[in-house]
Amino acid sequence: MTNLAFDALDLHVVRGRATEPAVQTPTRTVDFATLTEEVAALAGALRALGTVPGSTVLVALTDEYDELLALLATLRLRALPVLVDRVHAGAVDAPGHHPSAATLAVRHRPEVVVTAHEWPGHVHRPASVLYRGPEPVDPQVEFDWDLALRAGRTDPAPASRADEPEPGAEPDAHAAAATATAYVVGERAVLLPEVPEAGTQVGRRLGALLGGRTVRLVG
Repeated sequence: MTNLAFDALDLHVVRGRATEPAVQTPTRTVDFATLTEEVAALAGALRALGTVPGSTVLVALTDEYDELLALLATLRLRALPVLVDRVHAGAVDAPGHHPSAATLAVRHRPEVVVTAHEWPGHVHRPASVLYRGPEPVDPQVEFDWDLALRAGRTDPAPASRADEPEPGAEPDAHAAAATATAYVVGERAVLLPEVPEAGTQVGRRLGALLGGRTVRLVG
């Protein structure tokens, strides 16, 4: 099955575009090589926290660059990212109800939660909580982003473009890919064949990287 993180990052590096800009923020420009390294490090950290192919990671971060890193790192591990659909001031493409992180946790029961807010354990108790900001309290479950990322840099997660199908199993592999969920944003589950999609901000950013274009973040 396709590894979206590989196609969005590693493939451009392999094709000689390592130093071209992948992400621009108000304070810095990140090229494809650097973004790939950072995503691989975070993926290594998530893997150490128990993320495996097919598991679910809830992403509830306030910083747009951190959110993009967490999305790509989860995809790199072939796990399912579930993201809070954050509505920005002046947004015109996100009408209707937008479930909270707590609601998404009850719905999807993530094994790992990556969040910038103190996590209410009574809502759902994941195997691990990765905090971007709050101080971890329970050392068995809660972990600090910076420390985890530092550890992840010593054992980054590799990525291959696609799994090789077993002999004779190709039709089943195609059927599985056609119905597989690539990621979830709020109420919307995006299937792998629908990527890239422009219906969500996350989808537009992932689509830009898949197409080798620069993602511009405002915060």
